[in-house]
Amino acid sequence: MNQHPIRLQIEKADKAIVDEDFDVLIDIYTDDAVLVIEPGRNAVGKSEIRKAFEAIAVYFKNGLQVEQNGMEILESGDTALVLANTVISGPGFPAAERKATYVFNKSHGGVWLCSIDNSYGHGIISKNA
Repeated sequence: MNQHPIRLQIEKADKAIVDEDFDVLIDIYTDDAVLVIEPGRNAVGKSEIRKAFEAIAVYFKNGLQVEQNGMEILESGDTALVLANTVISGPGFPAAERKATYVFNKSHGGVWLCSIDNSYGHGIISKNA
C-alpha cells in the first residue's frame, strides 16, 4: 500500500534531523513556516528554523533521535492537519512521547510542505490564556 506523501515527508524530515542534514530538512518547510522551539518560543522562516535545528542538535549532544509512534492525517484541499505521537530522545535524554501537531500545505508543484511544526501539540497552551 502506498504511504501518504505527507507521511513520507515526515519520515524524510525525521531522518534529516537525526542525520543533521539541515539542507534536506529545510526544503521540507514553506518559506514562512513556524517551528515551535519550546512553548512560548518560535522560529519563523527557513533561516530561523535552520538556526533553531542547529542549536537543537547541539543541545541534544548531536545525538537527537526522532520517530513517529502513530499518526493521523486530515486533509482538506491543499491543507492538511497531522496529529502524531512523536518520540524524541538523545544522549542523557530518555525517550519522551509528544502529542505533536503539524500543518502541511500543498505547493503549486503538488509537493506537501510543512507550514507549522509544533511537536509540543497542546502543551504550548498557556494556563493564563
